[in-house]
Amino acid sequence: MQLQDKKIVLPWAAWNGDKQVHLHAEANWQVKTYPMADAVELEDDDIAAALEEPIGTAPLAELVLNKEKIAIAVDDLSRPTPTAHLLEFVLAELDEAGVPPDAITVIISLGTHTALSKEQLYKKLGRDIVDSVRIINHDCRDNLVPVGVQVGKTDVLLNKDFLDADFRIMIGSVVPHHFAGFSGGAKMVLPGLSNLDSISWTHKAVMMGLRSKPGTMENNRFRAEFERVARQAGVDFCLNVVVNSKREVAGLFAGDLIEAHTKAAEFAKEVYATEAVENLDVAIFNAYPKDTELLQVENAFMYMHTVSDNVVRENGTIVVASACSEGLGEHGLFEPETGVLYRKPMPKRFLKDRNVIFFVPGVSEEEFYRVYWEGYHFAKDWETVVNKINELHPDGCEVGIFPHASIQIHI
Repeated sequence: MQLQDKKIVLPWAAWNGDKQVHLHAEANWQVKTYPMADAVELEDDDIAAALEEPIGTAPLAELVLNKEKIAIAVDDLSRPTPTAHLLEFVLAELDEAGVPPDAITVIISLGTHTALSKEQLYKKLGRDIVDSVRIINHDCRDNLVPVGVQVGKTDVLLNKDFLDADFRIMIGSVVPHHFAGFSGGAKMVLPGLSNLDSISWTHKAVMMGLRSKPGTMENNRFRAEFERVARQAGVDFCLNVVVNSKREVAGLFAGDLIEAHTKAAEFAKEVYATEAVENLDVAIFNAYPKDTELLQVENAFMYMHTVSDNVVRENGTIVVASACSEGLGEHGLFEPETGVLYRKPMPKRFLKDRNVIFFVPGVSEEEFYRVYWEGYHFAKDWETVVNKINELHPDGCEVGIFPHASIQIHI
């Protein structure tokens, strides 16, 4: 994340190596990196303490006594949560309370995302857990039951296995989100474990302009709706995870659905805080740690949505970088041609007159233009990006690097 011998260093390929890439910078580029505040990794003792001294509830081991069916909802590979390590602690607590492995079901809270394969489950949950505990992928079109609540005039149906359990746990990361303020918490129920119609309602409302600033929880209508549905679903215990720049657990806030998530969001604001910048010639927004697929790439604009419109000057250049290790990806709402809310790609208003280059080596040009407007520049290799920047800025340029732009915010 710093300039060394005219090389730009970016974190790269979450869940697919979690490495660094070294990219060339021209001699007439003035390069500066704008990192988030960051935090160190928690010790295992701290993780154990979070479960033993939770926020707003009794300890997990006490709560699960005499429970016969445990459901644990976890997020998917589009989220940076190091779930396998945390699940080890949760399963140990359940074992201590006398809960047998065959009483436990882990549910991947997918919303409308695609089901995880066995190999992807190994990445997310660890081979030992996948091979020893029942794992299911949520399906927004099947295995659903009414929960007795609506959003707008739309009935909410939720995952049957989750509702059938007599104790319900959720594990998810708390990172900035375009309209929910932060991810995690109640959002893992709606949209995570919900039916397609209720998920569509939430996204249609956003498309109509009803949204909050990323990192903002106060007076957030969507967060309130998500929490109302999750309360109705009977969520009993949450693990809210704040990751650091290496996708490690930097903060763990366990306990009550709302209280623990609120504490996690407060800490997340500190960890992801980034100074405000204006009038750059070129900004490079790197999508890590949400760089798995093309349909998640727009998260790279998260930082830009929290600062002034002048982070890049008029006629300046925005470079969006993402490994797209899992390719195009799948999304039941926005997948090209088949998504229920899919629209022909158009220029994004907030980008205004900036030049936009997407450095996305994991997808083809044809795949890229199924998702993004034809006026944006596609680059599969870094040399193409450099050449385009030189063409647009022949006299040199001031370049700002945002290495974790999908979670960086300025509050």
